[in-house]
This record gives sequence, structure tokens and C-alpha cells, in this order.
Amino acid sequence: MSAATALTVRQRVAGGLLGLAAGDALGSTLEFLPAREVRRRHGRHTEITGGGAFGWRPGQGTDDTDMAYAVARAYAEGYSLERVAQGFLAWYRGRPRDIGGTTAGALAEMARGTEPALCGHRVAGPMSAGNGSLMRCLPTGLVRTASSQRRTEAVAVSALTHADRRCTQACATYCDLVALLMDGAAPAEAVEAVLASSAMGDDVAEAVAAAGGLTAAELAPTGYVLATLQVGVWALLQPRPLAEVLVDVVNLGGDADTTGAVAGGLLGVRDGAGAIPARWLDVLEYRAPLLSLVPRLTALREGSSA
Repeated sequence: MSAATALTVRQRVAGGLLGLAAGDALGSTLEFLPAREVRRRHGRHTEITGGGAFGWRPGQGTDDTDMAYAVARAYAEGYSLERVAQGFLAWYRGRPRDIGGTTAGALAEMARGTEPALCGHRVAGPMSAGNGSLMRCLPTGLVRTASSQRRTEAVAVSALTHADRRCTQACATYCDLVALLMDGAAPAEAVEAVLASSAMGDDVAEAVAAAGGLTAAELAPTGYVLATLQVGVWALLQPRPLAEVLVDVVNLGGDADTTGAVAGGLLGVRDGAGAIPARWLDVLEYRAPLLSLVPRLTALREGSSA
């Protein structure tokens, strides 16, 4: 039995949440920079230093961690789609400095009184297949063991802002991967299992299937949801320590906070919270709030497995 297989549910839940937050905070410094500019300005970026396009404090969460926390808290307090929507709306009304266009449009609809389940559909269009729902969907995969319930909720939470089929299916697929890792599946086994499912579309399956054969330089760290999903799957399949892989991901630049969050969540579930460097954890502003949710989320997971 591998060390990863021996991890407890609690270690994996904490690892996923903190891995997401660490990847977000690590990558926020490099957001919007092409890889060559990352190298010119930072060499190889390995520490959580803040700054970046929005002047983040070291360890501060961007919209990725803000919204993932809102989802996780909704589960911890008693899941309903309305509770998730109200968490998003409260965050939106706080005038976040970094918010994607599709998310902003959907939450503006919500603020005007549109039924939350309709908001993502109202703003759907050719340019609405961004990664703004993928970055926050991790909690559903952490707590839901039943495939049908997990996928239904992942789709519904995505569609609050991102109703494009590519977004909803990417979220459902990501949550399936998380659930398999929570059960102790090896990364390659988890990927094979989701590919064997008929629940995802061909374009999502192609992105997942191709990930393992790519080099880091061949990845596309853009805001397109399937490109981001592919980065996350690529990271998961790398047989190297969490920190090393996550540094590789964010140094690709581009949408580095979100690729970092998506990859960090998978790596954290794979390897547990103990694999995240203490020097990163020490500066995470979301460390205590996220850890406060771990006992309840763990109980939800274990209760649904009983």
C-alpha cells in the first residue's frame, strides 16, 4: 500500500482545500504574464509573495479561493443551491477586485433578482466557456460519494454562473476525479475510470485523455475551461511531489492563479495536507477558515459512505 493510499479522509479533505488555496496564492503573482515574461521577471517562481496584476497580499485568496470557500461553507452549513448562490452574491456585493466577465454578468443578474438557477443561462454565449466555475467546484467532489448526486450538484453549482455544457461537464468530471482520489484510487486509475464513463462529452474526454501525453510546454494556461481541466489532469498524473508540480504549473503564466488552484486541489487530495510546504501554509490567509470546515466536510463524506 502506498503512502497516498493510507491517507485519511480528513487528510485528503484538508489537502484539497489547502492545495487549492496554495496554488491560487502562488499563481496570483504571475497572472496574465506569458511564460517568457515570468522567466524574465521572476526566474523560477517558487514562493507565495503576492503582488501581481491586482496587488495581492502574500497568501491572500483571489476569486478562486473566495468562491471555493463559499461552496465549501455551503456544504458545511447544509447544502442547497440557494445557499451557494447567496454566498456568491454576498461576495459579489463586496466588490471583489478580480472577477471574470461571465461570473460578473451572472451575479449581476442574480443581484437584480433573477432566479439563481437561470443566471448562468442568461449570460451563456460563444465566449462563456471560461474556467470560472471549474476553479471552485472541488468541495462537491470532496463530500459527495454518490455519482448521480455529485454530478447533478456539480452541474447546478457551475450553472449559477457558467451554464455552457463544456463548463458543467468539466466540473462534473473534475469532481468525479476528486471523488475517486478520495477513495484512494491512484491518479492513472482515476483518469481511466472517468474516461470509461459515458457521462462526458467528446471534447471533455479528449482534453482529459490527451493530458498525460503532453509536456509542460505543450499545456495551454488560458482561461478556457477545457484547457484548465487539462492542466489539472496533467498535474495529477505527474509522479513528483506536490510542490514541485504546482510550481511547474504556475510558472506557465497565463491564468496562473486558476490553473494553480485547479491543479492544487487535485494534488492536495492526492497527497494530503502534509505534502504542502509549511512555508506556504504559514502565509495562507484562508488557512484557518478552510481548516475550520474540514471536520464537518469530513463527517459529510464519511456519513454518505456509510
